[in-house]
Formats: sequence, C-alpha cells, structure tokens
Amino acid sequence: MGSMEDKKLTSFQESLLVLAALSNQIEWALKAMVPKDRIEDKDLKFTISNHIQILLCSFLDERKRLEALGCDDKIRATLKMASPALDRIRRWRGLRKLRSTLLAHGHRTREGAFVWPSKVFGNHPIPTAYAEIILLGNCALLAVRVVLTQHQSDYQEAVQQLSNLKKDIEDEGIRTVGEIKEELNKIKAEILKITESYINLISMEKSLDD
Repeated sequence: MGSMEDKKLTSFQESLLVLAALSNQIEWALKAMVPKDRIEDKDLKFTISNHIQILLCSFLDERKRLEALGCDDKIRATLKMASPALDRIRRWRGLRKLRSTLLAHGHRTREGAFVWPSKVFGNHPIPTAYAEIILLGNCALLAVRVVLTQHQSDYQEAVQQLSNLKKDIEDEGIRTVGEIKEELNKIKAEILKITESYINLISMEKSLDD
C-alpha cells in the first residue's frame, strides 16, 4: 500500500481545498472591513471591497468546477443545499466583467483595449454598496461551509495529504519599516540622478542650438 504522499487528490478534493482557501481569504477580508473603527475609512473599504469581488469571482469559478462533478447524488444534494447563497451572488451578473477589466486587468480587455469604468458599471449589474459586498462575502462563506460540512471526510483526507506535503515558506524581501525608508531613499536618489542627467543634457542641446 502506498504512503499518503503517494496518493493523489481527486478533482473533488482539489475543489474542496480551493473553496476552503477562498473562504479563508474572504473571511479575513470581511474582518478587516467590519470593525467600527474602520467603518469610516473609505479608502480601506474601497480597496478591500474590490479584493472581495475578485475572490467572489474565483469562488464562482470553483463552484462551477464543482457543479461539473455533480453526477454523484451526494454532491448534487450539497449543491442544492447551498444554492440560495449562490443565487444571491449570481444575481450580480456583472461581477466577472468587473473583475476581468477594472479590477484584475488594469482597465484593459484581454485584447488590450482601454475600458471606461462608466461603461462597465453602466452596462452590467455590479454591486457598489458597502453592505451589499459584505452580504455577498458572507453568502460565499455560507455556501463553502455547507459543502465542507457535508463532505467532511473527503475534506479532512485532502487536508491531511496537503499537510504531509507542506513546506515552510521563508520570508523574502525586506522586513522592517526602516528598511522600507532606506530602500525608498535609494530609489528616489537614483531617480533624481537620472532626472538631473536628462535636464543637463537638454540644457546642453539648447545651448548648442543657440
């Protein structure tokens, strides 16, 4: 009999792990938005709301993969149980358009054409209210919770396999505020040096023209 490391995850177990990971990220984002001392921080709300909408699209993508595996009676029953939460998210049919243009791809289509925000929001149903996005995030959490609860044995086996293969990820890059300031000062100095050289060059060219 092969070891746990030799066993491969099933497609269903892969989806369970992905959904669990997305659920964690959405939960962390929601926690960052909800505290009373952050309610009035519009910049924070805008940034995290955008992140949650990207995660919601990833959740919908993975849910679609799960639906493709729904030939099993138990999986079909699970999908049915979670459908009210999913339907609430899918009501916003413009989420993917928002993700694929303004949020994840820098105001560009896949072909590279510039995208006007007014056209995206004007032509597609997209949530913009803070409370609505919090609701949708919680709907995703509910849907994932139903799936993981109904398939605990598959999920726990997948988690065990993942933990057996888990490797510590070392920190890369600078780690302190002091280092940030030091690196920024170096970069600013380099920019200033390059800028001054261009200014001097332009001045020389003008003097020659005169």
